[in-house]
Amino acid sequence: MGITRIPAAAVLPVHTANAMTGEAPFWDPCCGILWWIDIQGQRLLAFSPTTGLQQAWSLPLMPGLVAGRRSGGLVLGLEDGIYAFDREAGLGERLLAVEADNLKTRINDGKADADGRLWFGTMDKTGSGEPIGALYRLDAENAVIQLRRSVRVPNAICFSPDGGTAYFADTRTGVLEAMPRSGRTGPDVARPFAEYSGDEAPDGACVDAEGCVWIAVVGGARIERRRPDGSLDTIVELPVSRPTMPMLGGPDGRTLFVTSQRRFLSTAAIAAEPLAGDLLAVRVDAEAAPVILADI
Repeated sequence: MGITRIPAAAVLPVHTANAMTGEAPFWDPCCGILWWIDIQGQRLLAFSPTTGLQQAWSLPLMPGLVAGRRSGGLVLGLEDGIYAFDREAGLGERLLAVEADNLKTRINDGKADADGRLWFGTMDKTGSGEPIGALYRLDAENAVIQLRRSVRVPNAICFSPDGGTAYFADTRTGVLEAMPRSGRTGPDVARPFAEYSGDEAPDGACVDAEGCVWIAVVGGARIERRRPDGSLDTIVELPVSRPTMPMLGGPDGRTLFVTSQRRFLSTAAIAAEPLAGDLLAVRVDAEAAPVILADI
């Protein structure tokens, strides 16, 4: 089978935000909104593809994830834990403390699995790049299970539609892994799914209804769609060099939203990439998997 290529000219900006690090897009079918965040800008952002409405909420700490909540509203991962968020009331109480006594770490990336269990990572926030983060899963009665230690930059957390496979990347390794959703991560069960080198690395990811994985290749100016066997199916070329996470959504589930980053770009690079830090969108020949909400 050949590889489909979608040119950068087909990719359009839909929410101009100039985010330092745009991340964590979440399609909310309940209200028809694409939620996303600006990590260093400490903002929660919202875009409605139907009305064009753009909104922003200031946050007291750096956010790292957005997920829908089964009981209603959203959950946000901030530096010290998981918080409730309501569109009308704003940021609510901290539902769960996460490494709250460690002033060097923050939450980064997370999604709910088929059982509603929230998976999320933590990482160094000081810029030292130390492998002091971890991968966690929130089980029944808010029990936090550590699945992996010594993580530098957790990313690409997503799950196959059948619920059997979890994907995860420690971005600095250049390897996106596939593993049983149980979270066992030993060398006998985790396997490389996609590997990158040089200035390219796997950042955020999502899975479509066919079980194909859409991967943001940070430093590579593209999104890749890979089949469940890891083979390359589609390349979406982008007008930004540092895409951070894709998310399928929109009214019919066939819009690919992409967050992006302007952090780490030089002044000249920012001038050459005026859309860096904005939310981008493109129509694709794939359908979003059902949205899973977190049971917290």
